[in-house]
This record gives sequence, structure tokens and C-alpha cells, in this order.
Amino acid sequence: MKRLLSIVTCLLLAVVAAHAKYVPNTKWPYVYEDFIKGTVYSADNQKSEGLLNIHLAGNVLHYVGKDGKVYANDNHRIARVEIGQDAYIVVDNRLMQVVSQKGADVLLKLELADFSQLTQGSGGAYGSSLNSSASNQLSSLDLGGLNRPEHGMMLQEKHDGREIPVSTVYYFAIGEQCIEANKGEVLKYAGEERKAELTRFIKEKKVKWKNEDSLKTVLEYLSR
Repeated sequence: MKRLLSIVTCLLLAVVAAHAKYVPNTKWPYVYEDFIKGTVYSADNQKSEGLLNIHLAGNVLHYVGKDGKVYANDNHRIARVEIGQDAYIVVDNRLMQVVSQKGADVLLKLELADFSQLTQGSGGAYGSSLNSSASNQLSSLDLGGLNRPEHGMMLQEKHDGREIPVSTVYYFAIGEQCIEANKGEVLKYAGEERKAELTRFIKEKKVKWKNEDSLKTVLEYLSR
């Protein structure tokens, strides 16, 4: 009986572990729990494949080289990235995931790491760009994935870091503009002529600004 209970307990723990939500940490500061096979399409129509991931310090593409080391790609030279079933484009020099597309207009998702919570009291904060103060703080965190580390060594240490708080921010890329997907920014984009109509639309559709289905509805409206 005890043996049976032990087996059941182990199975339950395995199920819980399998469904545990992945949380990035300072030793593994990536969007994905591992490097995943994907494709990079460059701005000059070149195509390459490899094991890819997105580093949360700047949302930069990283890949595993033939020598087993981890390298950073130049976001400026990227047109599109496909990692597993996910697609990304570069906006404001950061890789953002394509959630939905209506013609040329796109709903995007950005996984934004809050490194400031890990560096409080050290004289600065990490924002959307890596200024000198932020860079110094990030290096003091001993972030994994920097300076061409060995992929195998990183895997051995991936659970040893401090948890990184990550939030999800949505954007609409409409024409040449990138708009944060919240009521204030969307109404500002619409202008006075469409403001009243858009306000009614938001109310009628009961738009929730963190819900992807709601945001897809707003994308369709903005793309008219």
C-alpha cells in the first residue's frame, strides 16, 4: 500500500511539474524555456535556420552556433523570425510576437522584463532601452546568455538564478505607427473625428485591454 501511495505521489508531482509555468531567471533570461528550432528572415531576403530564443535584455534574438556557444543576432538586420509556431517582427529594435494580422496592420505582444526590481538601490533602473546606467546594472546581475556562453553550461545552471518579473504589453502596428494597446493611446490615435464612434465601439464590445480576443476586435476596427 505504501509503495502504491509513493508511486501515485511521484506521478502527481510529475504532472504538476509538467504543467508548471515557466518563469525566466537571471541565469536563463529568455522568453522560451529552451532554444527552439526556428527560421530567421533577414532584411536582404536571406534565410537561415537554427536553435533560437529571445533574450529579455532588450528582446534580442539569440542563437546557438555550430561551436555550441550562444550568440546574439543584430535585430536591425531582421525582417521576421519564426520560433516554433510563433512569429516575430522587429519594432523599435525589439522583437515582438505577431498575435493577429489584418492586412498590413498587426497586433503585437512584447514580453517585457522588469530588471529594476532586481537592481533597486543600485542607482538606476532598466527601461525599454539599454542606457549606460542600465547596462552596468544588468552586468552586475550576472545575466546568462551574454558574452557567448556555452549552451550546455547554461542548461546546467538554468534553474540557479533569481526570478525575473515579466509583464506582457500589447501594441498595434497600424501603417507606420506603433500604438500601445490601451484605451487612452487608441483614442488618441483615432483623433477627434473618430473618438466618439470608437468610444461607443469599445463600450459595445466590452473591450478588455489585456484580452487578446478583445484586442483582435479592436485591430479589425482600426484597420477599416
